[in-house]
Amino acid sequence: MSDLKKSKMDDFELVPVPDSAKRSWWVISLIWLAIGIDISGLFLGAILSEGMAIHDALIATFIGSSILAILAMLCANIGFQAGVSTPLVSTAVFGRNGGKLLGAINGISLVGWFAFQADFFALILVEALGKTGIEISHFSALVGGGLLMMVTAIYGVRALGKLSTWSVPLMVTLITVGLYMASGMPSTPAKEIVAPMSMGEAISFVMSIWILAAVAAPDIARYAKTRRDAILGAGFGFLLGNSATIVVALLLTHLTGTDNLVEVFFGLGLGLMAIIILVFAQWTTNSSNLVSGALGMAVALPKVPRPVWVVLMTIVGLAIAQLGMVDKFTAFLTLLGVTIAPSAGVYLAQYYFIDKNEFNFESIEKAQDWMGKGLLSWVFGSAVSACTAGEFLNLFTLTTISAIDGIVASLLAYLILSKLGARGKNKEAASDY
Repeated sequence: MSDLKKSKMDDFELVPVPDSAKRSWWVISLIWLAIGIDISGLFLGAILSEGMAIHDALIATFIGSSILAILAMLCANIGFQAGVSTPLVSTAVFGRNGGKLLGAINGISLVGWFAFQADFFALILVEALGKTGIEISHFSALVGGGLLMMVTAIYGVRALGKLSTWSVPLMVTLITVGLYMASGMPSTPAKEIVAPMSMGEAISFVMSIWILAAVAAPDIARYAKTRRDAILGAGFGFLLGNSATIVVALLLTHLTGTDNLVEVFFGLGLGLMAIIILVFAQWTTNSSNLVSGALGMAVALPKVPRPVWVVLMTIVGLAIAQLGMVDKFTAFLTLLGVTIAPSAGVYLAQYYFIDKNEFNFESIEKAQDWMGKGLLSWVFGSAVSACTAGEFLNLFTLTTISAIDGIVASLLAYLILSKLGARGKNKEAASDY
């Protein structure tokens, strides 16, 4: 492989991103916007419309997206300072082996999410093309979409940036046209609430799609030219990117009276638009799953090149989807999500309340193999998250968002353990005199 091709494929998975590869905040924002505009967001909007009135659903969407934006901005700020990926950032509080452990868990989780999104992409694409008279198999749609996503991910975050500069304006334009055309349709009666949900449940749903992406914001933010670029990019991208497709789905459902969005677009005469949105939306979103997953695996097992990890993850993910294992994998994925999100609470506590200087590459390189204080806090946060998650123990409720419960719990645990550790050192120092 030529040095030029190697340099284009280098995603700086084990070292800080050099200044020559960094990008402005609007490019970072476009990447997050492209990731956020996905088909699962459209269908989440349809689900919300079945559970509450449209104005309540819009409030839940903006509250959930705002919380995600704040969390992403806090994590992105750390990623900018460290200049490295999320697993390497976590090395500062979990140790080198702890960072590898988080990288492996994150990588395995994202293989599953890649499989889920790829399967979803294939199902919807087959339905959409079928309405135009084009018949393709689920396998063909799955493999074709998977290869698109894989090629972009092999070239890393910079390729996502280039794809986003084309995909976001196109998707926004087509969605705007769809909304304009739907607004001219005859008014429909108010949709009946068939599955009532509380405001807390709705906010939790809104956040659930992108909570892990917010926690992994350093993966993208390390490419920002300035701290302002990193923070604004994450905040703008998450606030608008996460909410945009949900709001579009809510409005289309409200205007047309149906929550089958494929039917909506074809009913408006925008069948080609639906297919284009589908391809671009899932292309960028699922490429980002492969990018972050491969970064994690490259930290866990650095002897295997990152592009090889992308290819391996694609093959495994497509096999999981094709063999119908996605449904069986969902509970496992939720468990991994409960495990991953609380890790952010530990490095947020270290950076914002204890010592931000630990987050430089020199300190990360010198980290111990294991750092018990951070690991114990991570385990505690994961346990709290599992206890409040409806999918698991469901023993009690705190914020109604189990991932946030875990992040707050791990943050507080780390602060307490750090304070106790500092007191212990002070006593030892005093006894030496």
